[in-house]
Amino acid sequence: MHGFLAAKELDIECLGEFYDMGSCKQYNNLLNKFPGDNIFFEDNQHISFLNGYVHNKSDYIHEDYRDWPAAFTNALYQDTEGSLKKLRGGFCGYLFDKQNEMLIAYTDQIAVKALYYYADGEKWMLSDHLDYMVKVLKANHIPFDFNPVAAQYMLTYAYMIDDSTFIRQIHRLLPGKYLSVKCGQVSITRYHFIANKEKQMSEAEAVEIIDTAFREAIRREFDKDREYGYRHLVDLSGGLDSRMVSWVAHDMGYTDQVNVTYCQAGYRDESISKQVALYLGHEYVFKPLDDIRWMYDLEEITSRNNGAALYMGITGGNRMLRTLRTEQFGIEHTGLIGGSDVGTFYHDRKFNYGKPVFGMNAYSERLKYEFDEEILKEYPCQEMFAIYTRGMLGAESSYLTRQHYVETASPFMDVDFLDIIFSVPFDYRNYHHIYLKWMKEKYPASTEFGWEKWGGVKPKESLIFIRKMKTTQRLLWQFFCSVFHIDNRDIMNPVDYWYYKDKSIQTYLTEFYDNVIKNQALEDDLRKDISLMFHEGEVWEKSMALTVLAMVKKYFT
Repeated sequence: MHGFLAAKELDIECLGEFYDMGSCKQYNNLLNKFPGDNIFFEDNQHISFLNGYVHNKSDYIHEDYRDWPAAFTNALYQDTEGSLKKLRGGFCGYLFDKQNEMLIAYTDQIAVKALYYYADGEKWMLSDHLDYMVKVLKANHIPFDFNPVAAQYMLTYAYMIDDSTFIRQIHRLLPGKYLSVKCGQVSITRYHFIANKEKQMSEAEAVEIIDTAFREAIRREFDKDREYGYRHLVDLSGGLDSRMVSWVAHDMGYTDQVNVTYCQAGYRDESISKQVALYLGHEYVFKPLDDIRWMYDLEEITSRNNGAALYMGITGGNRMLRTLRTEQFGIEHTGLIGGSDVGTFYHDRKFNYGKPVFGMNAYSERLKYEFDEEILKEYPCQEMFAIYTRGMLGAESSYLTRQHYVETASPFMDVDFLDIIFSVPFDYRNYHHIYLKWMKEKYPASTEFGWEKWGGVKPKESLIFIRKMKTTQRLLWQFFCSVFHIDNRDIMNPVDYWYYKDKSIQTYLTEFYDNVIKNQALEDDLRKDISLMFHEGEVWEKSMALTVLAMVKKYFT
């Protein structure tokens, strides 16, 4: 398992060979895709570590510090917040000040790279993987507890909505924040938040600033591949977001792309993505999910994603990456949250900019829990609550699994692109209006292929009436299927269909449930909730219940 762990006043021999720097210790098993970007640096005053990739190293180098590790370490020491604000890329790391015995740890603005921490008096540890941390706690005979709040998040949202993990004593550092530990005291500081300020502009101006910012985000990502001689691994589906990543990158000259797709065989995601890839002349790899072997990966996925989200959320992504020669790729380029920032999560302006509320982005409403209202105070409006939780902590959780093979990025989640797109008036973004206009005016040929969300209708506002007719037909078919108990396969991943036609997966997951549900770490009320979700829920809900049980089995058996 790729990753790292740094610790002070803790024995970490249980992990294997490690570096003892006196002030702290570190275990490294890094993916190391971009070694010239990583930092593992020590001098008389500091220990500095950064894992991931950085787009703007040159911004830190000057005549006094011409070496990137030393330059960034000095900048971070002199001005922690300012240095992190201007850093661009996907990264996490720490700086330990030997003289003052002070730790600073950080993650990037959108937490592409996850960072978890444990702190108790003079003892602290940082890692990107809970497995490492729990192993160290056990080796040091330090007790730890199951966190029922994390289970409640999983049984409703299917991802964490704050810094919780399934271990009460271990927390995640949230996007755009850094922590300080000194004299046994932990403080958390936010150094970045999306601007989220609408500006007056015409539609033409909106198209221009979107295109300029998006192309800059593409340039950053794809130039990083080129810097290290990698080919470009680019997700492609029947949607618009991954299409625009691949299309715009191709338009900018990044043509050595391998497009990857996975869904049920014959579904629109396959047919549309194949047409786009062939049109652009890209290498294309498709993996059907109908064999449902990925459903067996419960323990593997929950180990790799730290239980941050339901195990079925990545569907075939892990299996796809297993089959590829990933050493030829640097970054997996995704289209994450494009439809939610160039578009919107909500269609009502007042609600979108209103006070945040719980429940709107939940995967399941079967169970009702009351969560701490303090969580909502972090966010100025409902849209930002959704972007940071459902987007960065939910959808982006698949990155934790992917990063065992490649690094990850989405131009739609580029720091500067996010500030630009949320300056575009809500009414332009609503119902994908400015999205479709951007495609039509800047990349008209991209609109000549169907859109999976519209039932295969081309993404053109002139075809909205046809799309509405198509949508009505699909809704009627869904109703007909539910009334007459017909399997509806007009969806990307018909997990209920796959699950109920395959007795072996039913047996496997039921036996897993039976073997763990009586575990003493679970309180009776929570055990009843998990039982309800597993026995009465749809397959996605079963997946949420099983994710909780997988974390219980891993750490409390």
